Amino acid sequence: MNLFSKAALAGAVALASSWTLSAQAQTVSISTLPPGSINNVQTQAIAKVVQEKAGIQMRVITFNSPAASMGAVQAGEAGFTFMSNDEVGIAVRGKDEHAGKPLDKLQLAATVFPFKVGVLVRDDSDIKTVADLKGKRFPTGWQGFPQGIALSNAILATAGLSLADTDGVPTVNLLRAADDFKAGRLDATVFAVGAPKMAEIDASVKIRFLSLDDADQAKAAMAAIRPEYTVAPQTPLPHLNGVIGETNLMQYAMTVAASSDVDEETVYKVVKALHENKDALVAAHPSFNAMNPDNISVLQPDVKYHPGAVRYYKEIGIWKGE
Repeated sequence: MNLFSKAALAGAVALASSWTLSAQAQTVSISTLPPGSINNVQTQAIAKVVQEKAGIQMRVITFNSPAASMGAVQAGEAGFTFMSNDEVGIAVRGKDEHAGKPLDKLQLAATVFPFKVGVLVRDDSDIKTVADLKGKRFPTGWQGFPQGIALSNAILATAGLSLADTDGVPTVNLLRAADDFKAGRLDATVFAVGAPKMAEIDASVKIRFLSLDDADQAKAAMAAIRPEYTVAPQTPLPHLNGVIGETNLMQYAMTVAASSDVDEETVYKVVKALHENKDALVAAHPSFNAMNPDNISVLQPDVKYHPGAVRYYKEIGIWKGE
């Protein structure tokens, strides 16, 4: 082999190595809840769009609780997490299960869309309002999903109730509670509308989501549990099993949060892919129809945005901060 050929080969090897290192540098993980949850389906959609549009390999890893999912970001096991704004809020504030140990590396990348949760009952149940849940069999404990306590108490608060007013049945997490409901061990439980699990339950025992009181007093009682919670109307849609007629549900927001250790350019590329590709996200799951690309930089209480996200939002003129 002549010197030119050797040099060319060496250059090709070096270039290939450079490409390999570059590809490795552009591989990130995003944490979420397990299969069966709507969050998992939505995270898979986000990862697919980021991979196809930003050229970043985004690997989805799952955990049984929001705390564990966010903890993976804090510990460096994941660069991103798809998480509700209320959970990010308590993690950054060091409240509830994060008391005394705030997750100081969590920063927002994007506020993706509003997210709705409600209380489901059997469609033929005599439970018509939240007030009717008093004394009924309802999940409690939530050892593997502490957010279930906040969600339940916030919804019950709209009728002046709390978990203490129900006939509590110990549960571990949302999926276990849904299975107990299906088996007839619960009269009602909480879950996200549009989740795959709701389609499964509805096919077995026809379900109906309760409509919440949307008066100012009821909203204030809900927000007293967590400031991110509010009440919003939902019209029936084919993929929203159990939403029968106009129904008021609990609403908060789903966000993509990032570790402060993730470099600016990577976060910039991720939020750019999300902002520019709503159609691709909707094609992956209809819940992304609720996304307004120009609102993905909306500010959240006590949680700052990652510098890479701020740079992109300022560049396109939708930054909501100073």
